[in-house]
Amino acid sequence: MTRFLSRAWVDLEGGGVNGETERLFAYHHVTKHSHDSVRTNGHFLDWHNQPNSFRSYEGAPLIALPTEPDFPKTGTFATIAALAEGAGTVKGSRSGDREEVQLDVTWLSRLLWHSMAISAWKKVPRTDYRYSLRVNPSSGNLHPTETYLAPLGFTGVDDGLYHYRADRHALELRSRGEWTEQIARILALPWAAESPLIVGLTSIFWREAWKYRDRAYRYCCHDLGHAMMSLLLAARALGLPGGVVAHFSDLRLTHGLGLAKSDEAPMAFLVFPPQSPSGRLPAPPQREPTGVPNELSAEEIPYELLLGMHRSTILLDPVGPLPRLLPTNVSTANEQPRLPDPTRDTPLGSTVRRRRSALDFDARTPPMERDEVEQLLDFATRDWPADWRGNFGGETTPDTEGADFVTLFLYFHRVRDCEPGVYRWDKSNRRLEQLHRGNVERVAAYLSLEQPLAGNACFTVSMIADLAEAARVFGNRGYRYVHFEAGAIGQRLYVGAEGLGWSATGIGAFYDDDVHRYLGFLEEAAEQAALVMLGSPSSRAPAQDGDRREPAPVISESGEENRPGLRQFRENEEEAAPHEDPCTIPRQVIYHFAVGRAIPDPRLEA
Repeated sequence: MTRFLSRAWVDLEGGGVNGETERLFAYHHVTKHSHDSVRTNGHFLDWHNQPNSFRSYEGAPLIALPTEPDFPKTGTFATIAALAEGAGTVKGSRSGDREEVQLDVTWLSRLLWHSMAISAWKKVPRTDYRYSLRVNPSSGNLHPTETYLAPLGFTGVDDGLYHYRADRHALELRSRGEWTEQIARILALPWAAESPLIVGLTSIFWREAWKYRDRAYRYCCHDLGHAMMSLLLAARALGLPGGVVAHFSDLRLTHGLGLAKSDEAPMAFLVFPPQSPSGRLPAPPQREPTGVPNELSAEEIPYELLLGMHRSTILLDPVGPLPRLLPTNVSTANEQPRLPDPTRDTPLGSTVRRRRSALDFDARTPPMERDEVEQLLDFATRDWPADWRGNFGGETTPDTEGADFVTLFLYFHRVRDCEPGVYRWDKSNRRLEQLHRGNVERVAAYLSLEQPLAGNACFTVSMIADLAEAARVFGNRGYRYVHFEAGAIGQRLYVGAEGLGWSATGIGAFYDDDVHRYLGFLEEAAEQAALVMLGSPSSRAPAQDGDRREPAPVISESGEENRPGLRQFRENEEEAAPHEDPCTIPRQVIYHFAVGRAIPDPRLEA
């Protein structure tokens, strides 16, 4: 059993370092990609040492779940809307009303089959090697996220703590007893003691670090965001609303779940509030979790920057009250305009099972319709419940919309009735804001680590996080939260694109500071000139500034000269002035995404 994760716990009892937020910016900067870094830091994969992508516990009783269970006909976008609205009726269900939830082993099977299970198999050409895909996407298909469940009062399955084995679609019983009460007590959430279900998500950092090394912490947090949204949507479609709790004492949860000497780190818990008090007396767990975890690799290489970043995000006991967000970061639900119903929808169950990450896109495809893009962006950025977002975690859900740390900037290539160029999605007004006109296919491809799929897509997204605000409110812990948020947006882009008949793919690799320079968050004169050929909005904006002397015209990649409308680019940004230090600029890119028509994948088996 590899245990390098234990290094993150060393000397923490003497005081945590969550408040030392220079560590967050230092890690993020050191793990950036650049044109030079990807060519000078060669890394060859040791395929014989690739970590096993499935965890199992030797000695733990195995409980098979029904395979290919049916699922409600609830629409994909209708479920996203219901998650945003809270515990109301899910529109688009067969009966029109949310039916009474029958919590049993079949319900658990439906939940996991449509959120965390294997969904397809691929075969390497000219070989017999097969590998699996899952409903929830993962960077490099490495799947660092593990799933634990504590059901209470389910028919056909005892109360207890279980581990989900995706390779067998089965539950491993680790301990009997009312673990919901145990976990609720450790989380300091008394109201959750009678929760019918608590789902714990952990990360095995080594699975991602094997390929992505120190940068893997970013990807593990992305994957957590995808996984939590995948589970929340499936549960909501099945009639059980819930939310995410991620602000907790890591030490208490690690020891409480029996992971103190493990390679897994607890990262988030999905809590589903009780429908009504039962009045039953809790039966404490009969014993500590049992079962011996399997070895994932013959050898594990410690990546100290990754371990140090995780260590800096750890919260000690007592955690104290959740930091309150400034009023400017949240708004009351009454201030929001009424959200439109989806114009098109498909059932969530079949959508998530057929979703795949596109390997590339067909650049010859007809363009996406503008209303499709706007529907996709609208629903991908709708509200959802999580404690750090300020809208989940108490006995009653606050009547506020959750705080957002991520803004979407878009590179439009083929969208009908939209000129090619750079746009920003204005979530508050639910509209696209044009920042730059011009062919940006090469720009998007170059910024996405020179991957052609970002230019072949109909559009590509840069997710920009306000790291400074997240760090100010939550310390280094905020680094997890911004990546969780990006992954949650990405999961809805995935299923939303699939529901509209398109495909998507997450892109975790990009030239970080080149994105910042292109979008105008970072200005460095010597390097700025290199981006003029790409038609950078930030390099073109000064040409529209009437207070400056008339400059020579700048030609964009498409050959177009400067056009009106770019003057507002910086005026529309919250940054009053550019920041020179790329290590500490407040807003930085944390995720890329692309949507288009996927090319066929010859490795995918029927």
